[in-house]
Amino acid sequence: MTDEDLHIFRTIAMTGNLSRAAVLLQTSQPTISRHLQHLEKELGTTLMDRSSGSIQLTPQGLQVLEFAQRVLGEWDALKQSFHQQKPISGFIEVASSTVPAKILVLPAVASFLRQYPHIHVHVSIMNSQNVFHAIDEDRVALGFVGLEPPSKSWRTELIGRDEVILVVPNLPQYEKWPTSIPLKDLAQLPFVQRKEGSGTHLTAIKALRERGFEQNWRVVCEVDSHEALIETVATGIGVGFASRQIAAMMSTRQVRMVSVEGGPILRHLYLIHKQDADNNKVSDLFLGHLKAQHNILTRA
Repeated sequence: MTDEDLHIFRTIAMTGNLSRAAVLLQTSQPTISRHLQHLEKELGTTLMDRSSGSIQLTPQGLQVLEFAQRVLGEWDALKQSFHQQKPISGFIEVASSTVPAKILVLPAVASFLRQYPHIHVHVSIMNSQNVFHAIDEDRVALGFVGLEPPSKSWRTELIGRDEVILVVPNLPQYEKWPTSIPLKDLAQLPFVQRKEGSGTHLTAIKALRERGFEQNWRVVCEVDSHEALIETVATGIGVGFASRQIAAMMSTRQVRMVSVEGGPILRHLYLIHKQDADNNKVSDLFLGHLKAQHNILTRA
């Protein structure tokens, strides 16, 4: 068993798809399959169930995933410990959309700076489309988004998952939908909407189109952030799509979360940077810290 075996296994577990894992790791599907088979042969057990459309972890596979997360995080920390005879210094410019910023990036930066006070990190929070522009124009070294990056020339890594839910006011007229709103009823509702470029909004639109619903709802208000959307919905003016994790963090009793017909709207969160960019040591150090702190690539 090698660290590469564990890294590949961790990526397959997150994507649930050998082909997608191969694309993200920039290798071939036979190579991915060979590493998985090597792990299963060495351990003498089946780690992934391939009988359905997507790959599912077996109970033994879940144990290996937990082991991989722990070992890879500790290995990164150990490698860095041998290079800390003198204070590490440097600068990291990061751009992130709201959801990965709130649930991943900002908490990791806070603990990272306590551990490495001589490194300066600057985080700019913007919508996903603007993060893409910042990466493309070399204004930042690292980007975190809730949309699949459009450029195949960028290096892309899955760093987590999120669910997009519908936030509704806690008012009597919305109580007829205890858990799920029929698609046909969406057109009758007033919507609070994130402004153009929001990954959350684009994810919701894409998912609804795939379910046969075209965007023809009535927009009554546009806002810049998740917090503004949820606070606006709380006034009773309308409903809106938001991240479940962000809505849960705000935990206001004036709104509640419901799903829409067709099941959960799930999406991946991504780390991106350019293929030809020089990965300096402090950027790599920060990424290793972020993954170790948040147990990245766990199954939701």
